Amino acid sequence: MNPHSLLRLRLGAVALSLLTLTACGVFDDDDEAAPPPIAQTQLRAVHASADTPAVDVFINGTRALAGVTFGQTSGFNAVPAGTTRVQVAVANQAASTSPIDVSIPLSAGRDYTAIAVGSGATGPSRLQAVLIDDAGTAPAAGQVKLRVVHGAPAVPAVDIFVSAPSDPLPAQPTIAGLSFAQQAPAAAQTALSVPAGSYRVRARVAGQTAIAFDSGPLALAAGTDAVIVAVPDGGPSLSPIQLLIAAKGSPATFVRDSRAALRVAHFSPNVPAVDVFLKAPGAANAAANRALSGVVFPQDSGFLAVDAGTYDASVALAGSLNGVLDLNGAALARGTSTSVFAIGLLNGSGLQALRLAAYADERAPVAGQAKVRVIHLSPDAPAVDVVALNGSAIASRPVTNLAFPNATSAALNLPPGSYTLGVTATGTDTVVASQTFALAAGDVVTVAAVGCLNTTAGACIGGQAFQFKVLNDR
Repeated sequence: MNPHSLLRLRLGAVALSLLTLTACGVFDDDDEAAPPPIAQTQLRAVHASADTPAVDVFINGTRALAGVTFGQTSGFNAVPAGTTRVQVAVANQAASTSPIDVSIPLSAGRDYTAIAVGSGATGPSRLQAVLIDDAGTAPAAGQVKLRVVHGAPAVPAVDIFVSAPSDPLPAQPTIAGLSFAQQAPAAAQTALSVPAGSYRVRARVAGQTAIAFDSGPLALAAGTDAVIVAVPDGGPSLSPIQLLIAAKGSPATFVRDSRAALRVAHFSPNVPAVDVFLKAPGAANAAANRALSGVVFPQDSGFLAVDAGTYDASVALAGSLNGVLDLNGAALARGTSTSVFAIGLLNGSGLQALRLAAYADERAPVAGQAKVRVIHLSPDAPAVDVVALNGSAIASRPVTNLAFPNATSAALNLPPGSYTLGVTATGTDTVVASQTFALAAGDVVTVAAVGCLNTTAGACIGGQAFQFKVLNDR
C-alpha cells in the first residue's frame, strides 16, 4: 500500500473511533460539555540521506510511513499539534532502533517538513533531522516560495548563487556560507519569494572560486512552494551534489549538474607533446577551441567542466592545428563523466593503431572502502593478470586476462591500507612490474598500465617505459 494512503487510513481510523465513541454516548452526557476539537498541524517527511536504505517513519510511536527511499517525500498529513515524537528507522525495523528520534513542538496551523539528512557515520555528519517550519500560506500571485537546505555531509559550507540562466555569476551570493544541516531562511522565518520564471542555481564551496554545482536553466512555475535540498550525487557526476526539489503537492525530483565532466590524457608512449581541441561537430581546429596545450606522456588534464552536448575532439602535435587523431560525435550528457585517452602507437597498425578511446567513469565512492578500476593501456604488452603481492609472493589475482585496451568490468572494492599490485602475463607467475599504493576509505582511483614493455626493439622502440599511472577519479 502507498505509505501516504497508509497514514491517511490510520488517521481516518482514529477519527472513526472518536465518532463511534460519540455515538455510544461517551460524550453525550447532558452534564458534560463535548471536548474541544483537537488542534492540528501539517507534517511531511523527506528522505534525503543518500547512503541510508529505505526507512519507516513513526509518529508518536505509530508507523506512519513505510519503505520511503532516498529522494522520496510524503504528502502533508494532518497530525495533532503539540510535542510530537518523530522516529526514523530502517524499513521493517522496530521504532526502538531509530537513529533519528526527536521530540519536536508543532504549532497548530503550520506546515512542517522533517528532512532526514546525513549518513550512518558518527559525528557532525551523522543521520539527523532538519525541521522546516512554514506558515503554509500560498505564494503570492506570480511568485515562487523557496527554502534551501544543505544536506550533503561531505561538502563544506557553500555559497549559493541564483541568477537568470544566461547571466554571469553574481558578485555576491544569494545565500552565503550555508553549512551542512542548515537551512535558509531559518525555520519559522518567511520563505524566499521570487517571480516565476527560468533561473540558474550555482554553488561553490565558501572561499573557493570553482563552481561545484551548476543547475543550468531551471524552470520555476508560478505557485510553486518548494524546499530545495542539496544532497550527495552518487553517480559519475562532475559535482558532489545534486538538488532534491520537494514541491508541495508534487513528487520530489532530482536536478543534477547540467555540465559534463571530461578528462583527457596522453597515454601514447611514442608520441611527442600534443595539443587537444574540443569543438562543435564539424568545426575546424582553431586557437579558440584549443582546450589543452603541450600535453606530454603520461600527463592528464584532470576533470574539466564542459557544457553537456555533442563534441568533436582532435589531437594535434603541439603548436599545430593539423589533427593527427580525431574522435567525432562524442555525446557528453549532463551529469556524466568521461575519460578520453590517446592510446596506441605512432605508425602503429591494427590493435596498436594510434587513436582516441573513451571510457565512462564511475566516480561514486563506496562507504568505508577504496574503489579501484584497472585499465590495460600498454600497447605491446600481452593480456595480463593483476596480482596482489605479499613481499615477492603472489597473494591473490584480483584481475585476470585483461587485454589491451580494456578496463576491468567492475571496480575492485578494497579495505583502506597499503597495497602492492603487480602485473604478470596471464597465467604466469613472473611479475614484470609492480607498484605500492596507499588507499584510504572513500578513494576512487583508476590505475592505468601505460608505456612499453620493450623499448629497444619492435613496434615500441624508443617509446616511454612501462609504468603505472594512478588517476584520481574524485
